[in-house]
Parts: sequence; structure tokens; C-alpha cells
Amino acid sequence: MIELNLTLIVQLAVVLSLMVILSQLAFKPFLNFLQARKERIQGAEQRARDLQQRAEELIERYREAISAAQAQGGAIREEIRRESLAREMEILQKAMAEANQLIQEMKNKIKEESFAARAGLRLQARTLSREIAEKILGRSLS
Repeated sequence: MIELNLTLIVQLAVVLSLMVILSQLAFKPFLNFLQARKERIQGAEQRARDLQQRAEELIERYREAISAAQAQGGAIREEIRRESLAREMEILQKAMAEANQLIQEMKNKIKEESFAARAGLRLQARTLSREIAEKILGRSLS
């Protein structure tokens, strides 16, 4: 059996006093240190989440800016293409008009030259036929 004597009471007093002293000197500072460390870690994790969210927002804004720039570039490219097609059509129409004018001038020149050639050939035919008739008849035709 356990005897309740003074040694047991002294040992109990020593253990309780050590618990109080160690609680104040070791356990509370250690627990405070763990709590502070936990709070720092949670704060760092929160800052990391905030930074991650901000980075995602910036990436999204960057993507939107790129999309807007690509759309604007596409619109500019389309406008340039339309302008170049209009300019090309204008140049082609001008070239066609010039070609038609040149063709018409050539036709008129050919017509004039053919009239002149016919007139010259008629004159030569008359002269030649007169000469042939003179040679066949042996006399001069007046």
C-alpha cells in the first residue's frame, strides 16, 4: 500500500512547482513560438495566394490586351487589303481604258492607212491597166 508520508507530499510539491516553473519558462514560450511560427506561415501562405491571384489577373489582362491588339491588327490588315484591292481595281480600270483608247487609235490608223492604200492601189491599178492596154493595143490612150 501507499503510505502518505512527508516524502510523498514533498515529491508532489516538487513536481507541481516544476510544472509551474517549466510551464512559465519553457512551455509557454515554446507554445508562443509555435503559434507565432504558425501565424507567419499562414501569413506567407496568404501573401502567396494573393500574389498568385494578382499574377493570374495580370495574365488575364495581358491575354485580353493581346486579343485586342490581334483584333485591331486584323482590322487594320483587312482595311489595308480592301484599300489595296480598290487601288488595284482603279489601276486596272485605268489600264483597260488606256488599252481601249490605244486599240481604238490603232483601228482608226489602220482604217486611214487602208483607205490611203486603196486609193494608192486604185491609182496604180488605173496606171497599170492603162499601160497594159497601151501595150496590147500598141498605141497611146489619151
